[in-house]
Amino acid sequence: GAVVRIMWQAVRENPRAVTYAVLMHVGLLILLVFSLDWTPKSVKPGTTRPIQAELVDMSKVREIEAQKQAEQQRIEAEKRKQAQEQQRKVEAEKQRKVEQEKKRKAEAEKQRKAEVERKRKAEQEVKRKAEVERKQKAEQAAKQKAAAERKKKAEQAAKQKAAAERKKKAAVAAEAARQREAEQALQAQLAEEAAQARAQSALSEFIPYIQEKVQNNWLRPTGSPPGLSCVIQVTLIPGGEVVGTRVVRSSGNQLFDASVERAVQKGIAVTLAG
Repeated sequence: GAVVRIMWQAVRENPRAVTYAVLMHVGLLILLVFSLDWTPKSVKPGTTRPIQAELVDMSKVREIEAQKQAEQQRIEAEKRKQAQEQQRKVEAEKQRKVEQEKKRKAEAEKQRKAEVERKRKAEQEVKRKAEVERKQKAEQAAKQKAAAERKKKAEQAAKQKAAAERKKKAAVAAEAARQREAEQALQAQLAEEAAQARAQSALSEFIPYIQEKVQNNWLRPTGSPPGLSCVIQVTLIPGGEVVGTRVVRSSGNQLFDASVERAVQKGIAVTLAG
């Protein structure tokens, strides 16, 4: 019964294949049953070999056919399994390639991002170094400027101090010179005053003699009216030498004034000489 069900299922699934298989197996059975010896043999004359026939049990035939059909189904199932396995492998390979491509793209994207990040960091490092260098240069420039300012101020202070020292020294020297000049002027004034005092003292002692000598040497001009008078300024140098006379208050009579001036010159000279 199981063999019949299997055969019937095979007939329904693939009737043409079953028909071909039955015909092929029937042919094989006929060949087996009606086997002939085709090998040439020497036959004695007058001797013949009868053909032997054998009846075949159809149940065995059907059993054989069922086995063949089962084998065929197994083979086909194996083929389908292999095809499915092959398809699975193809799909798996396809999926593997897809995953591999994804991984490749992901790795490429990762490398691209890493390169972008590396470039960004490199640019940041360049900018950082440039900023550090700029700050260092600015600090150096500021230090140099500050040093230059300090030097300039120090030089100016030194110049001002030197100028102040020179000014102070000049003031001290000027004050010393002024004091010396004042002292010299004072000494000169004192000397002059002393000389004048001595001259005045000497002159006061000689005035009566000078008056007498002047009167003795004065010749009154003829025709000059009485009551005339004049004042004569006499300039002497140390030693008593007369260096000049001058009428400082005239009598109104030139002849009278001139006669008095001559008398003064002669009288003083005679007095000092005597």
